[in-house]
Amino acid sequence: MNRTFPALPEILREVRKARRMSQLVIDEAAPPERLAQAAALLERCTGTVLLEPCLVLRPSTREIRCEVIDTTLAAHRCEEEYKVMVENAARALDRSKLGALLPRRPLRWVVVEDRDSGVVEAWSS
Repeated sequence: MNRTFPALPEILREVRKARRMSQLVIDEAAPPERLAQAAALLERCTGTVLLEPCLVLRPSTREIRCEVIDTTLAAHRCEEEYKVMVENAARALDRSKLGALLPRRPLRWVVVEDRDSGVVEAWSS
């Protein structure tokens, strides 16, 4: 089941407007204040967080949707490759400073791809 989401360039444009749109872009070098702000957005479900280089966290009251962005557009992947991508992203999130601050909600992992028609969910766990 492939679902279409806004095009990746559109998502990145939105992320560049992070402060105005209640979205944050952070990386491992983010200061504690930014990490706390990201955790608060996720806790209150008031915005999304892009953990660079390629993980978008979209909160809801029941779960946090973790979107791993597949940047290799021409790749044809099998299910095991998607699972490995998610496992690697999950490990990176666990080891990140943000990982320790996440709200206590289930994480739902998906892999998304940027296609001409927009961002499409390629795989979900």
